Amino acid sequence: ATSASPYTGIFDGQNHTISGLYFNQEDSYDVGLFGRNNGKIANAGILDSYFYGTSKVGGVCGNNYTGTITNCYNTGSVSGLGTLGGVSGYNDTGNITNCYNTGNVSGSSGFVGGVSGYNSKGTIINSYNAGSVSGLEYVGGVSGINYTGSITDCYNIGSVSGSEGYVGGVSGDNNGGTITNSYNAGSVSGIERYVGGVNGWNKGTITNCYNIGSVSGSGYVGGVNGWNNGTITNCYYDSTVYT
Repeated sequence: ATSASPYTGIFDGQNHTISGLYFNQEDSYDVGLFGRNNGKIANAGILDSYFYGTSKVGGVCGNNYTGTITNCYNTGSVSGLGTLGGVSGYNDTGNITNCYNTGNVSGSSGFVGGVSGYNSKGTIINSYNAGSVSGLEYVGGVSGINYTGSITDCYNIGSVSGSEGYVGGVSGDNNGGTITNSYNAGSVSGIERYVGGVNGWNKGTITNCYNIGSVSGSGYVGGVNGWNNGTITNCYYDSTVYT
């Protein structure tokens, strides 16, 4: 639910699941099992649930602000205007490790990701998305935008689509961040520009990544990256794998 005060404790779900959560409210932000997390969330799964809000909406956490989320997953639906993620809508200087999403994540605006909608100075490690992800722009299988953050050992196998641009299998926009040892095997499509199998627009560093999913768009479209103004090393695109 919308949270005025952040969670600062330690929550250990002991590998239990939580089902049937329903949140649908206009003009709401910091929406999730936990609204805003400054503490530690671990070992919990969110099943058969629905989260809708204006911004910073996620199945496990709406806004992971300097907190940690470990060994958690979401299978429910996450939707709203923007800054939406299957696990966490916003990851602000936080850490997401060993997490995954299989639910649908859809936004009518930007910053939509399978794991995190907006990764700002945060870290996402050993996490993946298998759900469909769609939005207007800045749409990514793992994170919609990776702003001076890091994405390591992550992958996406879900479909990723953006009705405008900045769309990528792993990240829609890598702005000053790093994407390492990660891959995409899902279909990636953008109606307009900056569409890439791994990343849409790169102003950071992408290393040891690959794409084996289909990629389509109308301009600046690449098997690995759509538009590069950064560094890409040891990456490849294999168009013979997908059908």
